[in-house]
Amino acid sequence: MQEKLQRLTRSTMTEAQRACHDLLCDVFHGEHHAPERIYAFGRGIKCHAESHRLSTFDFDYLTRLVVLAHDACVRVEVVSSGPGRIGLVLHKRAGRTGSSYDRHPTMEEAIERVRPKRLQAA
Repeated sequence: MQEKLQRLTRSTMTEAQRACHDLLCDVFHGEHHAPERIYAFGRGIKCHAESHRLSTFDFDYLTRLVVLAHDACVRVEVVSSGPGRIGLVLHKRAGRTGSSYDRHPTMEEAIERVRPKRLQAA
C-alpha cells in the first residue's frame, strides 16, 4: 500500500524544498502558474504538471526546467502520473562538488558530457 504524501505550503517547506518550489515558479512564469499541489518527497518535493506544457520549443517549459535546474543545482526526475499529467520530483543539491548525491553539474558540463557522444554517432 502506498504511503500518503504530505502536502506542503511555502510556510511548511524546508529551505531546500523552497528552492525547488522557486525553480518551479521560475519555470512556469510565476507561482500562480506553477503546479498548486506540492508534496514532501524525502528532502525534496513532488508535483504533477500538465504534460502538454513540457516541450522543448513552442511551449518550452521542458527546456526552461532543464536549464534552470542546472543553474539552481536542483536534480529533477520525471516520474509517472495520471492521464495528461507528468510527475516531477525535485531535490536541491549542495553545490558543484562532492558525491553524486550532493553535487549537480552546470549546464555546460552536462552539454559537454552529452554532445560528443551524439556527434560521434552522426
